[in-house]
Amino acid sequence: MISVFTNYLSPYYEEGLLPEVDQSDVAQIFEQMRIAYNQGAPGILDTTRMIASFTNDEDDYDIVYAVWDSPQLKQWLEWVNAKITLQIGLQNYQTLGVRLRIATSLLNNLVKNNVVSIPIAARIHNHLCDNVWNENNLIVNADLPF
Repeated sequence: MISVFTNYLSPYYEEGLLPEVDQSDVAQIFEQMRIAYNQGAPGILDTTRMIASFTNDEDDYDIVYAVWDSPQLKQWLEWVNAKITLQIGLQNYQTLGVRLRIATSLLNNLVKNNVVSIPIAARIHNHLCDNVWNENNLIVNADLPF
């Protein structure tokens, strides 16, 4: 399985802003993302890669549109990317699990306040949980000797 962030940093590599890394090494991809974020790269906190599967499905476009249309959902996404996405590979699964529960609670509040619809929130939640655990497992399993 490949990372949802494979080739995400290609524009930074092409401009010479970051040294290119092996795209099959998920830990290096996340390290490069943290470097780009710490250097003030635009877009790291706004990326929807963790909440949309990018299979050219209408559902993905609905999710992206919902983020563009709602400042509260955009703020939630920025929190998710700062506290969860950028922490993958640094935090253990328990910490990531707690942060996912917090993100879920915040998303539920957005649903309760009619900021986002239930179907969109459900898809966002499913993509987020699947991607966080898949990315974390890719990093953890890369160090296994077999």
